[in-house]
Amino acid sequence: KQWYQRRVAITAGEKQEIAAETEIKINKTRQEYLPIAIHSSVLFFTISDLAAIDPMYQYSLPWFINLFINAIDNSEPNEDIQKRLVILREYFTELLYRNICRSLFEKDKLLFSFLMCCNILKNKQMMNDDEWGFLLTGGVGLDNPHKNPYSWLPIKAWDEMTRL
Repeated sequence: KQWYQRRVAITAGEKQEIAAETEIKINKTRQEYLPIAIHSSVLFFTISDLAAIDPMYQYSLPWFINLFINAIDNSEPNEDIQKRLVILREYFTELLYRNICRSLFEKDKLLFSFLMCCNILKNKQMMNDDEWGFLLTGGVGLDNPHKNPYSWLPIKAWDEMTRL
């Protein structure tokens, strides 16, 4: 009986060590996939915002997840995790774009493209809040203190360029 208890304790200890190693591997793998998770969340919230344009434009999270699983299954596999993430990001972004555009009115497709592009750029920190504000307001602002050095450039264009 004592021998059995010792053996069970050793086996339990070995199992705990294996579980700890497995947990480390899982966490490492999870961290490697974090960029695609962040990109996908940006895309999901972009399509969620479409409901503000027209209440008919509402997409469920289960639909989005199924589309993502479809992208995982149908995109080109690659052993290199970084290449795989690039392939998956590009494939899923295009797949989502095509699926959403099929359900949009023609007048809203360009706006969706603009929002999707801007949200991706903002997430990558390739567009700051000032640039975003400029694009939303069309460059409306106060007087421009900088003189237009070019006679061929319209004043309005110069003012917008300096505000940007």
